[in-house]
Amino acid sequence: MGLIDILTGGVGKALSRKKLDRLLHQISALSPQEREYINGIFARFLSNGISKQEAQKAIHQLKLNIGDSIDPAELEKIKLKILSFFV
Repeated sequence: MGLIDILTGGVGKALSRKKLDRLLHQISALSPQEREYINGIFARFLSNGISKQEAQKAIHQLKLNIGDSIDPAELEKIKLKILSFFV
């Protein structure tokens, strides 16, 4: 955890699977298959909830996978929605 995380909040916050699913349902551009795929990526980090740093890693993995059906505009919406949880 970096100094910026401490200064901007999000310290100790953990995103649960249930909350992640709720956040993804708020993005109307995502299909059910895309939500399932994103949940799968985030599940790799879901031991005791997803920290802000883990969420950033998962989003980065989504960005690197150009073979999926998530376009850059959807990815930006996902990033903003999920990282807003930690503010």
